[in-house]
Amino acid sequence: MSTLWPFPDDALRISRFPAASPVLSGLHRALHAGTVPNTLLLVGEPLAGREAVAAELSAMLICPEGRLFCTCSSCQRVRQGVHPDLHLLRVGVGHKEIRMEDVEEVLANFQQVPFEGRRRVYVLANAHTPPLNVFAASALLKTLEEPVAHACWLLLACNPLRVLPTIVSRAVQLRVPSSPAVAAENLGPRALALLQAVPGSLGALVEEGEEGEGFLQLAQELLPQAMNGNYLALLRLSALVRERPWRASLLSALSLASASQVQPELAERAVALAEGWLLAQRLSEQLYLGFEATALASLGRALEGT
Repeated sequence: MSTLWPFPDDALRISRFPAASPVLSGLHRALHAGTVPNTLLLVGEPLAGREAVAAELSAMLICPEGRLFCTCSSCQRVRQGVHPDLHLLRVGVGHKEIRMEDVEEVLANFQQVPFEGRRRVYVLANAHTPPLNVFAASALLKTLEEPVAHACWLLLACNPLRVLPTIVSRAVQLRVPSSPAVAAENLGPRALALLQAVPGSLGALVEEGEEGEGFLQLAQELLPQAMNGNYLALLRLSALVRERPWRASLLSALSLASASQVQPELAERAVALAEGWLLAQRLSEQLYLGFEATALASLGRALEGT
């Protein structure tokens, strides 16, 4: 039987993310105190503990005994993504967004009591708009406004500002802490501080699906050229960011990741590029200028200074 979880197995193993365990412990206490909210917005970097918390929390909510880190058959099936009381809402195959039809399909049996567990758990793999289109969000909102005791929603997000305010207002927000990527550990305090400032990570590409894969391939091809001062490559990358502004943070993370793999003389330039992408994004938002203009200015200065 195929799994519902669209994430890599490593991303679902809570043992890999010790910083996230206190979040689960607090929710476990709330469960037995009868105060677990019907809708939780789990905010954190993709594939850095957020998905593992969602899987483990789903297991605990469905578990007949309500145990944390339980090894019973029910909990194991939830972690494997094959439990009948676990439901996942995500971008469908061949589509670029979550549609109203997707929401309606997942909610077909929403009012029914659970098959086996104590609750039904519904996981929204990406609560951002896009990919959650406004019609799907409207259908989802009606459900969140009229919760039922036997169902819980877990909404996953990287940045709550990209979640519609009407949905945020119906959820209790929890931040899932994550550790900086190992790839930047040897780059010194400047790179580590920069990585922590990046609102997304390489894992955010997962949230763009096939389109994200295409962006990743092109970015990996163009970044080495940009590090060598190729302004045409910078312009092409800037055009990609203009289409989806939050990609600036992804390019920053990609630049940092490449800094741990290139020759020492280029590592500093990669870190400068990472800073440049974020600066360009900030200037573009503040000055209402096109991203290409601010990117070429800030990135040009960054490269010239290394």
